[in-house]
Amino acid sequence: MLVDIHTHIGYVKSFAWNVKGWVLSRLEDLYDYMDQNGVDWVVVLSVPSHCDEFARIISNEKLLKVVDNDTRLVPFCAPDPHFYKADEILHKLVKRGCKGLGEFKIDMKIDDPKVLRVLEKADELGLPVLFHMEAPKYFYDIDELDEVLDRFQNSVFIGHGPGWWKHISGATSDEAYPSDKIVQEGKLQNILRRHKNVYADISATSGLNALKRDIEYAKKFLTEFQDRILLGTDFPCLASDGSQFGPNRYHVDFIKKLGLPQSIVDKIFRLNAEKIIGRVI
Repeated sequence: MLVDIHTHIGYVKSFAWNVKGWVLSRLEDLYDYMDQNGVDWVVVLSVPSHCDEFARIISNEKLLKVVDNDTRLVPFCAPDPHFYKADEILHKLVKRGCKGLGEFKIDMKIDDPKVLRVLEKADELGLPVLFHMEAPKYFYDIDELDEVLDRFQNSVFIGHGPGWWKHISGATSDEAYPSDKIVQEGKLQNILRRHKNVYADISATSGLNALKRDIEYAKKFLTEFQDRILLGTDFPCLASDGSQFGPNRYHVDFIKKLGLPQSIVDKIFRLNAEKIIGRVI
């Protein structure tokens, strides 16, 4: 049994060398992926409107209508802090069925007062927050993230994106997806040790690359933080070879091939997600 903490419905732009244009995932496509790959339930994420020129994701009110209280689909919503009273909009979305804040992908600093107001509301409501970090636009300063996490203790935060995962190494790089070995721990590990309410989402290229760049270190990392690692795919996004995350089983197969104890695999594949989401559904 699998739980996928990171899926979308809608259009995504392909960056695969052999697939051009836009890829559409409808609700029935998400179900097909789940049924064919043994995925019991998923988190379906919104993105703030107009935040990403390479995604046209069904979001917020429309997403809540599409999932329609289906227990296999857990909707997260993401109001845009650029707009007036985004915190109040989040509260209204929660009343309508939203179970978390995400994908919180904002072209702002994470300590911007407008962002903090939304995070404060999420913390007040006890919502999980799945955030995207990526230079040069999206919550790119991990030191500012560390300071913000000190303020909000009632939410569970789920880190995702190349700006998050590159900090698994202390040898920071301007590359989005570094390939060198992990010879020195990075700031990501410090954050996970300091903040017990922070989790890591292994989805997309960013999470998979961070683990594959050093297999032996990946085993050590996943063992230490076994209670805070979450399986995600970023379905329907495409890998560089043109296959689709989720159906290609790259994340699942990678974890399985590491030879970790089954108790750790079960936490990554299902139990950690149940622990987080179980308190809000």
